[in-house]
Amino acid sequence: MALRILQIAHDHPDWTSGGTEIVAHDLHRALSRRGLDSHFLAAATSLQRPEAMAGSLGRLGEDMVLRTGGYDRFLMKRHDGLRWLESVRRLLTDAAPDVVHLHGLDRIGAEILPALRRFAPAARIVMTLHDYQIICPNEGLLLTRPDGSRCRGARPDSCRACFPELGADRHALRKTYLATLLQGVDCFLAPSRFLKDRFLDWGLPASKLQLMPNAVAPLALMQDKPRVRRDRFAFFGTLAPHKGVLTLLEAAAQLKAEGAELRLAFHGGLRHPEPAFRTAFETALAAARPLAQHPGPYDRAALASRMADVDWVVVPSLWWENAPLVILEAQAAGRPVVASGIGGMAEMVKDSETGLLVPPGDAAALAEALRTAAGDAELWARLAAAQPRTSHERFVDAHLDLYRTLLEGRHAA
Repeated sequence: MALRILQIAHDHPDWTSGGTEIVAHDLHRALSRRGLDSHFLAAATSLQRPEAMAGSLGRLGEDMVLRTGGYDRFLMKRHDGLRWLESVRRLLTDAAPDVVHLHGLDRIGAEILPALRRFAPAARIVMTLHDYQIICPNEGLLLTRPDGSRCRGARPDSCRACFPELGADRHALRKTYLATLLQGVDCFLAPSRFLKDRFLDWGLPASKLQLMPNAVAPLALMQDKPRVRRDRFAFFGTLAPHKGVLTLLEAAAQLKAEGAELRLAFHGGLRHPEPAFRTAFETALAAARPLAQHPGPYDRAALASRMADVDWVVVPSLWWENAPLVILEAQAAGRPVVASGIGGMAEMVKDSETGLLVPPGDAAALAEALRTAAGDAELWARLAAAQPRTSHERFVDAHLDLYRTLLEGRHAA
């Protein structure tokens, strides 16, 4: 009988293009192609499934969706009650998974863990830690409020400084609540050493935490466009403050003032809810035009063609990125990356070997890196030739080996 696996993510790549849901769904599809009995469950909001009742189970093509209702972001707890519980029971009874692989708890709810133990007691539970949401109640960014400085690890006292209205006791209760539920997980996977260290500091047991770098499914073959100058740069992803896009626009304005001959494109939607940020982005973009342009959102099918039109990918994030999918995609496309030298970015990009690293939030240093990159075609050729190519097949193999090892332990017990 084929191994039965259930992948669970907080979203679906048909709705959003975040790295978590893409990695999870690509893994699910690869397992299915190998003949395994793989299922995929995504959480759906009222905007994505307005016709469905909160807590109800539905379908999106061959995949399953669980319509979410009320959600406590601080405790990562659902408010859907009995309907949610019945949907989870029915799902687990029908799928009868040998392995349940969670890709975080956001929107799914931390109470999925005791539900898994109740309704699928023999299943092994794996969780990939794609972000810091379990550690940090500030949207998992590990950035302090309101100044946005980087925080290396949440503690009740330090979290109280960000959320003084809650008090240290609420933060201590949050950690105890989540840590207790997480005891039900058999194995945690960390895509970067930096994230692994943060969760070890937070209190996850080292015996359950493994390093598992992400990989991307192969991009459509790209025909490189030979150019004398390699002076076309692009940002791909969510346009948000923590992504460093304002720093990148400040660097672009400096280069424009110098008369630099390069082009910078921002590929991504401007959907940030704060009007102040939207205004700041549009103002900074206007100041950097025509050097900088905003072609707008893109779907994943268009990624390869858009990357074919650029020479360098810029990842100027201000926060401790874990393992940005865009870096893996750029490397798969043979595009060197200019990135902030912190977090998982510093593990994925080797300065002056496979890309260029700059201090986060330093517009002058970023401008200098872009200036250097644009003016040195030999540098581009050397770095492009050195791009690491991750194997998605080996990534899938590693997961299958892990699943089988965990199941062997179950049978031995």
